[in-house]
This record gives sequence, structure tokens and C-alpha cells, in this order.
Amino acid sequence: MILNHANRKLAKRFFDEITEIGIDFKLGDRVTERHLTAEEGKALITALPLEGAPTQAVLDEFVDTILPYCTNFSSKNFMGFPDSGNSVAAIGGSMLCNFLQQNLINQSFCAPSATFVEIAVLQWLREVVGYNNQEVEDVWDVGGIITTGGTLSNTLGIMLARENRFPGAMENGVVDPDKCRLIVPKDIGHYSVKSAQMWLGCGSRLIEVETDNFKYNLKDLRDKLEENKDKVMCVVAYAGDSRTMTVDNFSEIARIVRSIDKNIWLHADACHGFSLGFSQELKGKLKGIEEFDSITLDPHKVMMTPYTISALLVKDPSKFKSITSLSDLIMQEPFAFGQITPLLGSRSWDSLKLWFAMKNLGRSGLNDLINKRHASASYLANKLRDDPDFILLNEVEINAVAFMYKKGIAITDLEKLNSINRYMHELIIKEGLYHLHQFSIPDAGRIKKGSIVYPHRFMSGNPNTTEKEIDAMLEYVRELGDRVVTKTIND
Repeated sequence: MILNHANRKLAKRFFDEITEIGIDFKLGDRVTERHLTAEEGKALITALPLEGAPTQAVLDEFVDTILPYCTNFSSKNFMGFPDSGNSVAAIGGSMLCNFLQQNLINQSFCAPSATFVEIAVLQWLREVVGYNNQEVEDVWDVGGIITTGGTLSNTLGIMLARENRFPGAMENGVVDPDKCRLIVPKDIGHYSVKSAQMWLGCGSRLIEVETDNFKYNLKDLRDKLEENKDKVMCVVAYAGDSRTMTVDNFSEIARIVRSIDKNIWLHADACHGFSLGFSQELKGKLKGIEEFDSITLDPHKVMMTPYTISALLVKDPSKFKSITSLSDLIMQEPFAFGQITPLLGSRSWDSLKLWFAMKNLGRSGLNDLINKRHASASYLANKLRDDPDFILLNEVEINAVAFMYKKGIAITDLEKLNSINRYMHELIIKEGLYHLHQFSIPDAGRIKKGSIVYPHRFMSGNPNTTEKEIDAMLEYVRELGDRVVTKTIND
């Protein structure tokens, strides 16, 4: 049960078998082997056994009763979510992270070398978004932290905005909630930023700005800022909104905001879009993001790195001093990350898997990876643009394509168009051959501007997915749509 010298060989065989299971799973073709019903799920909620079982028996039970229902993000047919997590180097780094048991809360004894590896990764990420690096003498010079996911990173970005608006709010609370207003693009923002506003005691004071082609309508942005002068705490913009992956105009947003109130915090949710910074061809799309005060990045969405790893970067590293909390449980030493990572105590060495991936790929490999993702999405978009059975709803900026099946359906009949495509998505999930994402989104004018539609979303997150798989997916969706429409007519 406990690793020791006596059971070393037995443990290695156990770990080898787990590795084989993991590789076989990742190289599987289907997205899911079986669709899990609610009743089957409830059957997995069992009582804790009185007596323990051998490790092999536990593994056998897992393989028989749990593994078949797991979703394979690494399947070549998994095309609806950002990434595959199938970098050999990153998986290796993730395994070592668990073996090594380093704790990034303190440096001197918890994570002696791990701390400096994490600093190196954060410096690489700062370069990607255009932030300047400085000589690192202590943790206050780093200008970034690793977190568990984009939701936490965004929350800490809004926390920095709150402290910027109300210095000392950590101790004194928010003195004027009416000045906590948060500006976001209408109907396409990620839930985490508006939730963060409420989690942090600022209340629900969201201001939504109209959009054009999934970007801020700059005139409405200026108007809303003027209407709420001296009351706006933060403006959030997206490098890859969570639906169409559209990249906003950061330079113009920064210019407008700074011209009205230089004290407003600018936060960029670049969980997906920061990856464009690796591409010599595409990095120009991020122009102006370096003017923003904080940026959220999610390597687990774009760098073939297993869940989870996110980062929050700040333009001015000293800003982290405004949200630090000190305790004698966290050593007051120069490189203790526990001093500047709110809401987290002990932290695993998640940056190790990213260090492995980035070292393995290098600048040229990362450039090729991001370009291929963009090219794959552009390939599908071009096919859809010329196909009378489908409607393409967005232009490809990163690696996402939103589309709807419309064969035999009048596009003016929004209710039918939505119901057919929603039912199609239910079947896609149940059949388990492919995965496409679905969500609600305001139409940008392809059908009826502003109307809510429910498209399928393709994302090219797996380097193993080729044009052959994309073609097969499109024909599968077409055949599925034909089936659903025929059934609807017959019913």
C-alpha cells in the first residue's frame, strides 16, 4: 500500500500498467465508449468499504466500471473543446509533479528548485504577451502567478482591480460599492469575471456593452464609460471569447478607456488567445494587449498540457503587494509564492508540465502548433462557407468555428433552426463518436443580428486531427441533421 524498497518492483509494474491504460485511452478513436446515464452515475456513488482491496483489484474495478464513461479529449474526433492534453513531455512533467511532491507555497524547504522553474515559466509567458521582464531579486519582481484555472486567475485580476480602485479594501472593505462597476462585452463574456465581482464583495454591478462581430462596439463602450464616469472599476476584454474565440481591439479599447479615466483597471481574459503570441504570423492580432494591467492565460487550453494550469500576469509586478496576506505559516522569504497567491495555500508544481512542454517544443515548435490549429479551423470554415447545408457564424481568429445545420429549414424560422440543432447536439453527445460544443450566442448578422442562436462549435485542439477527420465529422453532422429533420417531418 505504501511505496517502499520492498515493494518497488511491484509498484513499478502497477505504474507501468496504469501508463499502458492511459496511452491506450488517449489513442482511442471514440470520444466516449459508453454514454453515462444518471442512474449509472448514481450507481458509482457507493459506501466506503470496510476493508481495503489490493491495488490491482482497485485498478481492475476502475477499468471495468469508470473508465468506459470517461471523455477522451485526445481523440482525433474530439473537436469541441480547446485542447487535447497529449504532449508527451507535458504528460511526463505532470507525472513527475505527482511523484516529487513539491509545494510552491514556500521556497527554501518546500520547493527549492521548483520555485525558480516556475519563475522561468512565468517569464516566458510574460514575453509572449509583450510584457517587459525585469531582474528577479525576489517574488515581487516576477509579475505573475500560477493558479488552478482561468476562473481563479480572472477572479484575482478583478481583486487587483478592486484594490486599485479602493486601496486598502483588503482590510477596510469596499467603501463605495457604487464605484465597483465592471464593463464587459454583452452576451459573450465569461461567467468568471462577473461572478468574481460578486465573490469579492463588490455586488452585481455589471455594465454590458453592445458588440459587433463579437467585439466591443467602440462607440457604445465610450458612451457607457461617459455615462458611468468615476464609477467604473474595471474594463474586461477578450483575446478569444469563450464562444467564438474572437480577439478584441486592445489598442483602441485601451486608448478609449485611458482617455476617460486613467485609473480604470484593464483586464484581458486571454485564456485562449495568448497562444497567438507564439505565432510569427498571428501575433499581430494581440497588438495592444501589453497595455492592459493584467492578463489571464490558460496553457491547459492551448498547449497540449493536461489539466489544470492557468496564470495571471500583471504589467507592474509590484501590484501583487496590494493583495498579499501574511502569516507565519508562510515564510517571509524572498521567493515564497505563498505570499502573493490569494485563495490558495499549498500548491502543486503544475508549472513543471508546462516547463517540459515548452522546453520540448521550443519557439519554432510552438509557432508551428498555433499556426496548425488556426489553419485547421480555417479549412473547416472555408468548407462551410461554400456549403448550402450549413451557416457559418463567425470568422476564424484563433481556432474556433461556430456553425449551424440548415438544410430544408428557412433561416427565418429561428425556433426550428435552434430546436433542430439542439437536438442534433444531444445525439452527438449520446452517440459518442464525435464531440462538438454548443452554447447560446447573439447572432452577428448572419441570420438576424442580435437573435439568440445555438450553434455547434468546432475547435482544432488536437494536432493529430487532420483534414480527413474534419471532412468525416462534417459528413456525420450532415447525415445526423438529415435524420433529425426527416424524423421531425414524419412526427
